Amino acid sequence: MLKRIRRLTLPELFVKKTHLHWNIVTTILALFLLIGLFITALTSDTPFNSLGWNFWRVGLQGPVIIIYIMIIYPILTKIGDNAIESIIPSVDMSEDDLFKLEIKYRVPNRLWEGISLSMGFVIILLLSQPWRGTIVKDNVFLLLTEMIMFSLLSLLIYYGFHNARYMTLINKRIKLDLFNLEVFGPTARWSLNISLAFMGGIIISILFQNIDNLRQWQVILIYSIIIISTVAMFFISLWSTHAAIVKTKKHELILAQDKLNHAYRKMILSVSGNNIEDTINDANYSEVGAWAALEKRIRETKEWPYNAGIIRQLIISIISSSAIYVVKLLLGYLSF
Repeated sequence: MLKRIRRLTLPELFVKKTHLHWNIVTTILALFLLIGLFITALTSDTPFNSLGWNFWRVGLQGPVIIIYIMIIYPILTKIGDNAIESIIPSVDMSEDDLFKLEIKYRVPNRLWEGISLSMGFVIILLLSQPWRGTIVKDNVFLLLTEMIMFSLLSLLIYYGFHNARYMTLINKRIKLDLFNLEVFGPTARWSLNISLAFMGGIIISILFQNIDNLRQWQVILIYSIIIISTVAMFFISLWSTHAAIVKTKKHELILAQDKLNHAYRKMILSVSGNNIEDTINDANYSEVGAWAALEKRIRETKEWPYNAGIIRQLIISIISSSAIYVVKLLLGYLSF
């Protein structure tokens, strides 16, 4: 029996330390964020009753996306684990070698987790540039929530590429059945769900942005980086599977072609040798037909583990986020 190991990620470790269920921690975090926003509103120089929608729109964006990440995180983690476990039985490795591979590559690296978290803080500091004295009291809560939000996003991107790397190593040692690629279904769905989750976060962010922010090059750059990273994760996580399928397909196609050529030559020799026994000729014809059918079937085998429906959903998610962005910009121009 293979010894399984799964080191907790930083968010999971944090929740475990609280001795509370993930949903309870998420609820408590949501309450703290809302309380923080209300405290900011009450201590603002502007009277509470005079605060307009713009204040609440800006203030709620960070907390809503943070809670969104907390909700989807365990779902994506479970889907990713299921994707990996679904192909483990097909891996041509000893239990000890597979265990060592998991220890070295599947377990998240604390250093890179820390670097990923730090990237969120660095991004916000570079964009806000508080050392110029542009941060006022009312923006402190906004700055903190954006730091947390981008740190969690950076961490999710790291986990996505980290798992994709592990899948690449696993797929190099996988034993494939070209006519039963359904084993890769969970892998394709996992890649799709990661992409959809990021696109969902982008849409939420766009809905909370005002027109002026959407026109800024910094905002456009951030959205572009997230979209490119999302699409890259989808294809990178599946590229190794694609390569494994292509390698197996080429190998089995060569074997089928060799068998077909041998059967064809045998049939020609039987005919040229005036061997007209129906039984022998029928056997030769059947053998040629069988190998020809197998060669055709191998050629027609798909080389990617996803189907048209998965690609369609990915394209729709990208178009949807882009369409919402464009519509908001158009509405902004029409309002002038």
